[in-house]
Amino acid sequence: MAQPAVAGPPLADTLSGGSKPERFLIFSGIDLWHNGQAGYDGMLLAPQGDLNKDGLRIRLFMSDDFERYDTPTQHFTTNIFRASILPGWRVKHGNVEIKMFAGPAVESHVLKPDIPTDKLRGSHFGARIATEIWWEPTPAMMVAAAASATTIGSGYSARVAAGWRLLNRFWIGPEISASADVYSTQYRIGAHLTGFKTGPAEWSVGAGFVKDSFNRSGIYGRIGILFRK
Repeated sequence: MAQPAVAGPPLADTLSGGSKPERFLIFSGIDLWHNGQAGYDGMLLAPQGDLNKDGLRIRLFMSDDFERYDTPTQHFTTNIFRASILPGWRVKHGNVEIKMFAGPAVESHVLKPDIPTDKLRGSHFGARIATEIWWEPTPAMMVAAAASATTIGSGYSARVAAGWRLLNRFWIGPEISASADVYSTQYRIGAHLTGFKTGPAEWSVGAGFVKDSFNRSGIYGRIGILFRK
């Protein structure tokens, strides 16, 4: 029963906001591959009133993941709901922006068929830490990284991406990621397009190759959207 941990939203261009101070952003997205699917929603708040200034941040996040695994004799599924409220801090120095978060988290695991001996079945409370880094070594290049870990099932996830600015409208480049929990480990390599704007919305998409610790492989695809207010 494979179930990769969801770290959070695809990183967006943090420098592409409007002329007015931005107090919060709302994000949502989906992630698909042959053996599973996930959806997430969340919000990033700046209590002091401006996301582009250093200071306190509050990150709200929830996701719902579905994974299936077939043996020659039986069909298994896992459904994991995750939620967290993470206070944190944002610091920017030159062209590098760093955000760090830590706080309470909850997960609810539903297994079918039910396995009474599974120690993670049902609801569990714990803690989660997360960090995000955005660096623009030149005006035409970006490097982004994100990582997250939880005490629930020793889950973690990490992603690194690089990109180049095209047409002064979006970033495009390669990405790699890894995630793990008590059920499985998953690796991905692919490409992303980040920061494409249509009206008030900013879009990110990614696709590539995925393989997990059950030796299953295939193509993954994801799409995310965020709004700044």
